[in-house]
Amino acid sequence: MKGMSGSKTILTALAMLLVGGPCTYAQSSRLWVVTSDNVAAAAQRSLASRQSVADDLVVPTFQVINGMSVADIAEKDLDRFSNWMRSACPRCGGFTVHASREAALKEVDNPAYKPGFRYLAPLPETLDQQSAVRRALERVKGDKILNTITMLQGFGTRHFETSKGQEAAEFVRREWESMGQERPDFTVALFSHGWVQNSVIGTIRGASRPDEVVVIGAHIDSINWKNKDNPKENAPGADDDASGVAVVTEALRVLMETGFKPQRTIKFMAYSAEEVGLRGSAEIADRYAAESKGQKVIAALQFDMTGFNSGRDTRDIYLVNQYTSPELNGFLTKLLKEYNHSGAHAITHGETKGCYACSDHASWTRNGIRAAWPFEAPLKESNPYIHTSEDVVSKLDATKAARFAKLAIEFLIETAKGVDGRESYRN
Repeated sequence: MKGMSGSKTILTALAMLLVGGPCTYAQSSRLWVVTSDNVAAAAQRSLASRQSVADDLVVPTFQVINGMSVADIAEKDLDRFSNWMRSACPRCGGFTVHASREAALKEVDNPAYKPGFRYLAPLPETLDQQSAVRRALERVKGDKILNTITMLQGFGTRHFETSKGQEAAEFVRREWESMGQERPDFTVALFSHGWVQNSVIGTIRGASRPDEVVVIGAHIDSINWKNKDNPKENAPGADDDASGVAVVTEALRVLMETGFKPQRTIKFMAYSAEEVGLRGSAEIADRYAAESKGQKVIAALQFDMTGFNSGRDTRDIYLVNQYTSPELNGFLTKLLKEYNHSGAHAITHGETKGCYACSDHASWTRNGIRAAWPFEAPLKESNPYIHTSEDVVSKLDATKAARFAKLAIEFLIETAKGVDGRESYRN
């Protein structure tokens, strides 16, 4: 399709997205979605074969601009659009959501996706926190990670428009608060959106360089794409993404237990509404970029699916190498070589292809902030149970998830650095 007009608009003549009659469509709140260019081709194939994911859902009209696909949909159809994306484009695409066509067009021309984009804040040049890192790695507990996953799975579903989803966010807030209750430099807050479920943000304020920020995050919501009639039901979401929230929680627990006091500010984030276009992390990253008041984010790390062993994987961690920062991936590789080359904390790693907006790291990338996504497998071999009622903790590996927590801790300690070379808050 690109050959028809290069980077100019290519219209894919597909049916409009209609639920009910024309009046229903006209009265719906409209949003604009941006996806990768292969989505338009998949939509064309879907139309040609007269397929749709839901009985009352027909694929939308896409415009392909600058190698990305743009379409407007009814806000109430985001769940079913997500469902269709999974079916039509398995493992090949996510999407971002925008309030207007102008905002969507700005995204497809985003300079952060272009070669040679320069980030404002530098990464550390040397690894010099060996004592603090090694002491922290000894405290990582896989059983604690599984316990957090089990607790989150117990909410039944964490869909962003349900009370259970909000209860899960409140649970995470309480857990994080309890871990840092003796730290005056630590706070936890809920971030409100225009839907039921909040995001959660925990902050360790940097002692000497508080305006420089390091972020690790995961998404707290879950969805059942197999249940096309009600995606809000039967979504335990153990791997996707209670496992990521549990890794972030374990990293926080270990840093608090060791008394690590950073020079730079560290933010721990549990994002809402990832499954419907990264909406929670997008609001956070967009607002942060607009209202940062001089703060600079050094880097953001996303943990989304960390505990599944397919039996075919030959590596423990795969760094996604598309729509991520090559520089940050290089830094993570440097950490793995320094701290995980052998012994009790050995971690094998490789690379895997990714896709546009496949997880919340993309919300930071969009705002010109280097971001990375360590993943549990090559993307084509990812967990087949996600977005179903079978994504449960019994299918996960505590040892594997613990390796992601170790990488998170190494990343935080080496990027935030200890105050004046001292590892402990209590020193």
